[in-house]
Amino acid sequence: MNTSELKIDIINQINLITDKIKLEELLQLLKFQNEKSVYITDDIEKKAIVEARNEVAEGKVYYNTDVQKEIDEWLNK
Repeated sequence: MNTSELKIDIINQINLITDKIKLEELLQLLKFQNEKSVYITDDIEKKAIVEARNEVAEGKVYYNTDVQKEIDEWLNK
């Protein structure tokens, strides 16, 4: 599918949406994608990033396959 076809498909899909909230969310997403400004993190976000990086460095991670397996086991109980 080329770019023009993708645009037409997106427009057609948008025309089918009747929920105002979904349309507003889509508009926000599109505005965000086109925004040229840089997102500036606050102190709380910076602290969370540092903590997350430290956890990764210490091997305190969950692999997606393990999490999916655990979810499947839990759902099958």
